[in-house]
Amino acid sequence: MAVAVVVVALTLTGCGVRPTGVVDAGEAAGGLTKGLRIYFVSETGRLEGVTRTTPIREPAAVIKLLMSGPTEAEQRSGLTSLVDSGSFEVTGDGDRLSVRVPAATLDPTSVGDRNLTGQLVCSLARARAVLDKRGRTRPDDVRVSVHPAEGAALGPYVCSDFLK
Repeated sequence: MAVAVVVVALTLTGCGVRPTGVVDAGEAAGGLTKGLRIYFVSETGRLEGVTRTTPIREPAAVIKLLMSGPTEAEQRSGLTSLVDSGSFEVTGDGDRLSVRVPAATLDPTSVGDRNLTGQLVCSLARARAVLDKRGRTRPDDVRVSVHPAEGAALGPYVCSDFLK
């Protein structure tokens, strides 16, 4: 009889865990994904990275990927590329890269020019990190300077400067 009373009591009280309200755990988990990512501009004016499986041998190869633009599905989701034409020259090694944009005059206060610069910086930095066979280079270890046709060089920048 005593055992039956204990079983009934435990059944009625449940496991002892009381319900709680919604608990804010902060932002979703983040971190580096593996592989090449290039960056396009969303409808809201933010940079968004997308994965590409195209093998590359040098960071400059991402310029062609940016010029080819987002896929049809990415376009439907509102992504576009501001790097659409022109002659770009990427130089440097290790964690320092420079990109010459001879056909453009960039205004760092212009949202469009800032997004174009961000596309270049983030895509080049990610490519450099992917090309590090030792796996020790993170995109924000790579500093990219942008040299427009006229005016002083911009940067050096790291990708996180544009993802805020």
